[in-house]
Parts: sequence; C-alpha cells; structure tokens
Amino acid sequence: MNTTSRIYSPTNGYKYLFIDLIVLFLLIPFASIHRSLSLIVSFCFLVTLLLGLNTLAFPKRVLFLFRFFATLGFISDIIIFPNSQYLTDLSSLMSYSFYGIFYILVILAIGSRISHEKEVNLNVVRGGVCIYLLLGLLWFFLYKIIIFFDVSAFSFPENISKDSLFYFSFTTLTTLGYGDILPKNAFAMTFANAEALVGQIYPAVVIAKLVSLYEHK
Repeated sequence: MNTTSRIYSPTNGYKYLFIDLIVLFLLIPFASIHRSLSLIVSFCFLVTLLLGLNTLAFPKRVLFLFRFFATLGFISDIIIFPNSQYLTDLSSLMSYSFYGIFYILVILAIGSRISHEKEVNLNVVRGGVCIYLLLGLLWFFLYKIIIFFDVSAFSFPENISKDSLFYFSFTTLTTLGYGDILPKNAFAMTFANAEALVGQIYPAVVIAKLVSLYEHK
C-alpha cells in the first residue's frame, strides 16, 4: 500500500489510548455524583480524543487544527449558561458533534492500520479493543445529538436519568437489551439497530482477522 494514502500513523501504538479508555469507562458512573467529577470525566473524553488523533497520519497543521477543535469541543462541553438552558444544551451539541466526527476518523484510522498488519501482537489486540470501546462512545454521542432535537426520543424509567445514554449505548453494542431504556422515534430506533448490528459483526470480523494473521505467522 502506498504510504501517501495512509490515514493512520504506522509508528504510534494504542497502549495509552487503551488505558485511558478503560479509566474513562470506570469513571463514567461517578460523573453524576458531583460537578467536579463530571469535569474529570469530560477531561477524560478530551484525552481519549487527543490520544486517538495521534493515530492519524495527517499533516501536522491538520492535526493541530483537529486538536484545536477537540479542545474547543471540551470547552463547549463544560460551559454552563446560568440563565439559558438552551444555550448550555446548544454548546453541548457542538461538543458532541466535534467528538463524534473525530471518533469516526480515529476508528477508521485504527481499523485501517489493523487491516494492514501482518502478524498478531499485543498492539493489534489493543487496537481491536480500542475500536470496540470507541464505537460505544461514538454511538453515545450520536444518541446525545438525537435527544437534543427530540427530548422524547428515548423512554427512561422514573429512576433512570437521561445521563444514562452511555449505559444504553454499551448495552446495545453488546446486544444485552435489558429493555429499561427504549428508543421511541425513527432516528433513535435506526441508530440503535445499527449499533446492535455493528456489535454483532465487528467482533466476528476482528476474530477472523486475528485468526488469519495467526495462521500466517
């Protein structure tokens, strides 16, 4: 493959991205306890994105621009307008949009790199797990965008808040389907179905890839 056509960096591994994703996954339940903890989780989202952007092989100026917008997304996420809930939600929408776009780029970059690996190693396995976790995060932001335009897009039980879409995303990705949170409008249903399909297909494809690499060692 011509190196000029790569969207991934052949030199950067996934060790720190993998660790950050695990830490983020464990911190999410604490975000609703206190504002300071919520800020820490938001910062972890930013770190995840910055580490993910390091996997891209774009020119330095482009990467600098991406990092600038990633930081702008983080700022938009933590800004609160005391006198306007709509402006606060609109700022969050901008953040979710930035994060969603960049997560798509990172997933494509890591997936492209893995598809061109010649042998199984720890880095390949980490990359595969990173993609799976990033897919759950990507759909979390997509659901956040949907609920901005339609607050009734999901049905929540009385004891579950609307901040539980992270939980809903990963239960859908893993096809557990507890049924406590339900998509109600067409877009929410379609994206939930798409995530469930990806959750079924992706592990099968990755396992097949790893097996084929192992057999050709």
